[in-house]
Amino acid sequence: MEPLLLGIDVGTSVVKAVIFDRAGRLVAAAHRIPRLIHPEVGWSEADMEELWQDVVTVVREAVAKPGVEPSAVLGLGVSGTCCSSWLLDEEGKPVRNAILWNDGRAAGIVREWHDSGLMDELFAVSGNVVFPGYTVAVLRWLKENEPETLQRARHSVFCKDWIRYRLTGEIASEHTDAGSVPYDIREGRFSEDVFTACGVPEALSLLSPPKDPGDVVGHLLPEIAQLVGLPSGLPVIAGMMDVAATTLGTGAIRAGQACSIVGTSFLNCFLLDKPGFEPPGVGVQMRTTGNVWLRAMVNTAGTINLDWFLDHLCPAERADPKLAGAGIYRWAEAQAASVPLGASGLIYHPYLSNAGVVSPFFHPAARAQFFGLSVDHTRAHMLRAVYEGVALSMRDCVTAIPDAVDEWFMAGGGSRSDFWCQMFADCTGKAILVPEGEEFGARGVAMLAGIATGVYADVADAAKSVSRVRRRFEPDPRLTERYARLHDIYKGVHRHLREDWWDRFNMLNEFDKAAAKSA
Repeated sequence: MEPLLLGIDVGTSVVKAVIFDRAGRLVAAAHRIPRLIHPEVGWSEADMEELWQDVVTVVREAVAKPGVEPSAVLGLGVSGTCCSSWLLDEEGKPVRNAILWNDGRAAGIVREWHDSGLMDELFAVSGNVVFPGYTVAVLRWLKENEPETLQRARHSVFCKDWIRYRLTGEIASEHTDAGSVPYDIREGRFSEDVFTACGVPEALSLLSPPKDPGDVVGHLLPEIAQLVGLPSGLPVIAGMMDVAATTLGTGAIRAGQACSIVGTSFLNCFLLDKPGFEPPGVGVQMRTTGNVWLRAMVNTAGTINLDWFLDHLCPAERADPKLAGAGIYRWAEAQAASVPLGASGLIYHPYLSNAGVVSPFFHPAARAQFFGLSVDHTRAHMLRAVYEGVALSMRDCVTAIPDAVDEWFMAGGGSRSDFWCQMFADCTGKAILVPEGEEFGARGVAMLAGIATGVYADVADAAKSVSRVRRRFEPDPRLTERYARLHDIYKGVHRHLREDWWDRFNMLNEFDKAAAKSA
């Protein structure tokens, strides 16, 4: 009987359970759309119990599909969104809703740390720029605004840790998520100095020492096994945060390789043989498997820019049954392709997320905008500018990192678009490799589960077994040169806007306070 491996991927916009064979081919999958909660503008939360039920549902559905022999499933892993605050009480129950990675309530705290120079100190220890959704920032906000929440908490875990805990009854953390607390990346441990400097020394005791991502940290509980249709006692690995898992799932495993993930957020991930600190003050970083570190240059909004545009500025096309499914994206590409490179001088900055932007500069109050809009521009020009704006954000990140890259993979929903992939290649001057498959986050943790259970000898064997390039996009040097000129203006505009973004942030706070007083 051929071995099967289960990967659970808990994302912001979708929860998936995917079963793979040894060659990394998808055997069965199921998904659900999780409910996000927005108590106030700029806030983002999730009901932890509700999310757990979503996971139970998708695992049960995937296991019940044709072609799956439950007894052939040898191990499982979980990947999930990073950062944030998932607090448990002494009974292991949620203290409150999880505060997610893209929550912006701690932006004012983060700005204080930036202005005081603390951010530079944190980067020197962790290799991470702390944005509002980072665990220490959220914990500080809770201390100031919900002190009773911290007083009730006995454990601070991460998204995937919460799901793994419900699967196994074991509480644990691991290195890829620990990086976004942040922690001491050289020593691979949580730092008392970091928690003290951030004003939450009492919260350090809430975290457990991090394990390696591929360590078996528990086994599937009998009652959960019966609930989802899997063998009891199935080994469950520590897992990975979704960015690291996706990078591994594409086959990028060694220094010199890179992976861009064009999903809800947009991450350009560089694999290194040691922690990287140049240039300082940009990006996020974590230890992955073996002696490999991942440094990600992050624009916190990726494909969400295109979906936002289609939802709000193309409602008739969204509602057209002839453009259902992928049809709306083919229509959007045709519209954008009808406009020449540069969108006739219209430039878009893709900073839609309430978390702002992290790379190649850090600004939690940054927001999106069109620059250069005139009466001559049409909706097609705006669409072209959105596609190009996301591609220019990749060039913005690529040009900031000095490390040489000899292979560049691309994953995420945006990688399905040949039009966009070619634009990424032309804009950056890099050849782009799109691997076979789609569920790379789930595949990454399934690979680790396979190593832990003897399906693969090691990471290299796992990558060799599952990774195959499906499409390759070569850059056109003539277009790369034109994009370089466009990028000069793109950079100049966002440099001039940095104080204006803070002025906007302060104005909105003033308006909110005035409205609260008059209510």
